[in-house]
Amino acid sequence: MNCRDFLETQIATDGPMQIDRFMQICLSHPDFGYYGSRDPFGRGGDFITAPEISQLFGEMMAGFMAYLWNASGQPAASDMIRFEAGPGRGTLFRDMHKTYQKITPSLSKAPAYFLEASEYLRTCLTTEIAPEVPHFLKTLSDLPPKPLFGIANEFFDALGVRQACFNGGCWVWRCIDLDDGKFKFTHTTPLSQAELQAASLPPSPEEGDIYETSPLSDTLMHTLSQHIAQYGGGFLICDYGKSDGYGDSLQAVKAHAKAEVLADPGACDITHLVDFSALARQAQKAKARLIGPVEQGAFLTEIGIQARAEALRRPEQPETDRMLLAALDRLCAPQQMGQIFKVALLVPDGAGLPPGFASAGD
Repeated sequence: MNCRDFLETQIATDGPMQIDRFMQICLSHPDFGYYGSRDPFGRGGDFITAPEISQLFGEMMAGFMAYLWNASGQPAASDMIRFEAGPGRGTLFRDMHKTYQKITPSLSKAPAYFLEASEYLRTCLTTEIAPEVPHFLKTLSDLPPKPLFGIANEFFDALGVRQACFNGGCWVWRCIDLDDGKFKFTHTTPLSQAELQAASLPPSPEEGDIYETSPLSDTLMHTLSQHIAQYGGGFLICDYGKSDGYGDSLQAVKAHAKAEVLADPGACDITHLVDFSALARQAQKAKARLIGPVEQGAFLTEIGIQARAEALRRPEQPETDRMLLAALDRLCAPQQMGQIFKVALLVPDGAGLPPGFASAGD
């Protein structure tokens, strides 16, 4: 059975399917999910993430984590953990590890924990980061009770999202159904009072409004926030997102081009814009604090990526030099990744803004 056949059977049996369930089947099913049998990253895949563009990204993230480690009292390697959610094939981890070895050896020696659902990518990751020994988590509740210094780059955008539509004077779920053998969007019956409350929907909607909510993101963020609030450390979230849940942000990518969301299930990446306000609410509920988000370009610029790029330049190697400057532009320029991609920081409750987050106080 392939992904399409499985979805058709599920919908025929249970009726219209929530979008978040559709996404999780398409992306994460162990037998035919998108991430279950392929390496989607890089030029040979379907999309390129920031760590794949340049080592600069990983170096800057490691430098920030070193600052956070120092501000946290410099815990010993045995008294803390490194963590990455959605590490893929390990490019970001490897670049950060190399930087830690140079500037913060304690962080390079701390045990590494990963949340990665794909068995295929877990195998790739283990091979890529050898001789490091990763610890793979089945659930975030298995995190050791120690300060956590971690990162999630393009992780939350791939978690399932639901869409509530204000239609006919009430909120209804936007779901996926079958019509003459093709998948289509449809509406369900009105949401119950419990569903309305759980989804944190806006109080004064207008006809046709769409509001997105991600129950899985909320659950994972709440667990991470509880851990940070209790044990300390910090967790960087880098993703493309927005400041609230308004709007239809579903999109699909295949072979570095936009694709139809419902056209080729299991064969393309399906994502959505991360609602950072929802992540902040979960942090607050757990008595932690989410700083930001700020634009990725502003964050990287403030923590010194231009200076690092300048130090790496080799004028005697014009082609290498050109590629470095092109990577810098792609990471930071507003018309590239600099504006749509955001960076936020989860820390214990408190006050003040760390480097990189000056614009969060605007």
